Amino acid sequence: MIAAARFRSVLWVAAASTAGLACYMVTQGVAAERAELARTERAILANRVAIRDLETELGTRGSLAQMERWNAQALALKAPEARQFIGGEVQLASLGMPAKPAMEAKLVQVAAAKPIAPVAPSAPAEPDAVGTEEPMLRHATYMKPAPDRVAGLERKISARGDLLGADALAEIGRIARTERAPGAQ
Repeated sequence: MIAAARFRSVLWVAAASTAGLACYMVTQGVAAERAELARTERAILANRVAIRDLETELGTRGSLAQMERWNAQALALKAPEARQFIGGEVQLASLGMPAKPAMEAKLVQVAAAKPIAPVAPSAPAEPDAVGTEEPMLRHATYMKPAPDRVAGLERKISARGDLLGADALAEIGRIARTERAPGAQ
């Protein structure tokens, strides 16, 4: 009888453990279903956003013809032209120039302890020594062309449709690439 009582208590522990394990398995199954449901709800939300984006794009593309009619009738919008940004060919040419002062001032301190004897003129300088001298100051002038000549050039440019030729654009692009290169000043 004592053995039967102990055996009964072992059976009760086994039954309780089995019931606990079954409850744990049910809880894990419910958690997995909830996670799947959350993933499905996120996918539905993403699809709704995509549908809304596509509907907006479809509405915009459908109204492009109407927008063009409004532009032709009332708005009169057009692409910007080069003369809206620069004043002319001189300003365009100055864009590629480095920003340097025309002349650099040097501070020189002179102390006259004893008079210096005049030096006799020497032979011409060596060719490699010429490069070490200071550059000469050069003067340049700009004369504004006559208005009728400028108007004629503007008509030619607008008739051609482009402000710069292909060679000039290629040169500007080459200079821009060298300025953007790493290590370039």
